[in-house]
Amino acid sequence: MFNAILSIGKDSSAPTKLTARPDESGREELINTVYKQHRTKSRILDAYRRLKNALKVMQDDYMTSKDEGIFTRYSKLQSMVHEVVLLEKQYWQLLEIPNHEIPEAPNDYVVKVITALDQKNSGPTKSSGIASLLGATIGNVDKTKDMALSDALRNRSTEELRKDCDRLHSELYKLSKKYLGLRRILKNLVQDYQHSRYFPMVPRYQLLKAMIKQILRAPEFSEICHEVEDY
Repeated sequence: MFNAILSIGKDSSAPTKLTARPDESGREELINTVYKQHRTKSRILDAYRRLKNALKVMQDDYMTSKDEGIFTRYSKLQSMVHEVVLLEKQYWQLLEIPNHEIPEAPNDYVVKVITALDQKNSGPTKSSGIASLLGATIGNVDKTKDMALSDALRNRSTEELRKDCDRLHSELYKLSKKYLGLRRILKNLVQDYQHSRYFPMVPRYQLLKAMIKQILRAPEFSEICHEVEDY
């Protein structure tokens, strides 16, 4: 069992085959692909939820701040934007995934995302103290989950794996596009926030309001802020 999980779960330290065309693939290639799809989806979903929830908190705080006086509200606007901006600085909270190029087929793009995250995950990481201890604890939990996933996949028929692979390609494509949309919003917010720091209070107050309203009206956020996740 442990050898099985190593064979399908190892990262880009050794070549592994991923398929963008489930109907043309054999069983082992499907198992490897579906396994990596599940792992990649879990990682992107964590980052996506973290960023989306931070923006929703900012939305709620902005609405409740409308009853405050200008000085109190200015302080709150500054604080709520700063909390979201921190996510971009705390790089370990989010993921960097490649953009979708126009000529790429959706399944090929998903394979590119999986490969890119595999390569980053297999690189050396520096941590110490509590971060190192926490990483070891999470790592043990992840290994247990990986072994359970490996078992479940090997118990599925080849036809079931093909259907899983098709479905996960579609889900990962949609999730990656939504996540990248929120990342673009965040990067623009960081730039606007840094720029606003050079203004005195009154014009900066207006700038903070404008940048928050711009996010709340952005299609990338407005289309997903009330979604009921079915992932």
